[in-house]
Amino acid sequence: MGVDLAYIAAWLLPALAGSGVWIALNGGVRRPGAVPAAAGAGWLIGVFIAAGCARWAAPGDTAHAFAKAWPWLAAVGTLAWIAVLARMRGAPMGLHPSASLLARQQQGRALRLLWWVLLVLIVARLLLIGEEASLRPVFPWDAWSAWATKPKTWFLVGHREPYVSMLEWLSNPQASLRTAAAWRYPELLAWVQLWFASAAGAWNEPLVDLAWCGALAAFALAAYGYWRGLSLPSWISMALVYALISLPLIDAHVALAGYADLWIALTLGLALLAWTRWLMLRERGQWVIAVGAALCLPLIKLEGTVWLALFAAVVVLDLVPRRWRWRAVLAAVALAGLSGFVLVLWDAGPLHIAWDGIDVAGFGHFALGWHSVGGAMVASLFTLPNWHLLWYLLPLLVVVRWRRFREDRCARLLGLLLLFDFAFVFALFFFTDAGAWAQDYTSANRLILQLVPSVFVLASVLLRRSGDAQRADETTGADPRTARARVAPSAPA
Repeated sequence: MGVDLAYIAAWLLPALAGSGVWIALNGGVRRPGAVPAAAGAGWLIGVFIAAGCARWAAPGDTAHAFAKAWPWLAAVGTLAWIAVLARMRGAPMGLHPSASLLARQQQGRALRLLWWVLLVLIVARLLLIGEEASLRPVFPWDAWSAWATKPKTWFLVGHREPYVSMLEWLSNPQASLRTAAAWRYPELLAWVQLWFASAAGAWNEPLVDLAWCGALAAFALAAYGYWRGLSLPSWISMALVYALISLPLIDAHVALAGYADLWIALTLGLALLAWTRWLMLRERGQWVIAVGAALCLPLIKLEGTVWLALFAAVVVLDLVPRRWRWRAVLAAVALAGLSGFVLVLWDAGPLHIAWDGIDVAGFGHFALGWHSVGGAMVASLFTLPNWHLLWYLLPLLVVVRWRRFREDRCARLLGLLLLFDFAFVFALFFFTDAGAWAQDYTSANRLILQLVPSVFVLASVLLRRSGDAQRADETTGADPRTARARVAPSAPA
């Protein structure tokens, strides 16, 4: 297989395998938007499976990671598509005839024209920032000093070598040990980079960096499909996609590729897209996708552990019977307080808590104390050209659609999760010396970026009409009585 063909296959194989996994888990593509959802989410799923296959099959021959890993990825895809074909024999897998008719009835000529205009703008935007990424090697500081260090080293030396702390490296002069400032960082993204680099046949950073544009395009496709599957009008779904991918800071993370923040943002967004579908329609396959994506978060970046923990907390809280929820919350708070007190007295493990600071393995030391960084945060969100009008429009949407939080259990849970997420960001920047990251407008914006796709998931739920879920079930031929039973709003969470 030539270099060009191998590199093309490195893009196509994850899409084919991942879309097969998505369709097999969800019983077909009957719901509106299922095809773009399967293609977009499938590519992200497939890339992570490909990285896992490369890690398993090629730690001793990283320069040929693609050649050694692609048969395993192909096997996963083949099994998935066999499962799809087996399910097709028992039930029709195509769209219900009323789905396209319903879409045409709900969308006039002007809105269809708007849909096409937005699509052209989205494609043009992706082509522009993709071309920008392909014109230069890894450029941002953290991109080449942290995220590209391991995969580039492993590719050039031909095998995976462990990275250790500076102290361990100095005390152990073995040639097989290496060190870097980011030696503790997770390695899933490194194997994604190795997958594309080995397919290209050389450490060609522009070709590797195109994966960032591919990830954004895949998430845009998946988000559109998921939102259409929940019967959000097609023009609103497309407008949300355009609003997301046109944000300047997101575009910068694609054009100046190399940071892990975009990947963790899109992975968390995919987890919430799938979780939203499970909450509304109880599709078991979507629950599997949500859990799988959430479990990938700590493997991408250290902050992923926090987002996973908060996501798990909200999921568990939702599963607790309503009459026990307040008791469960009080018990969790008491347990956290007791654990913190024990850690203060017992200085062991990856977490060290003192009265004046916290040491977290891999994150560093955080000195506790109030830091007045409100001006910098306000400037970052509302005056600097990072987010367009996002943080102006989001509060307005919440106020206008406030009733959705009372009527829609999914909106309440998403709102609660994002409240926890932003509370963590607030505590980190205002109560620790990490506030310096906000004052120089660096990591504060990158941490907020990790939550932005999730904000759009909440916005999509708030924009839905109360009858959309029932109509979504009717387009797939579900019994309306069953549909109403599944989507009826529960008591407040």
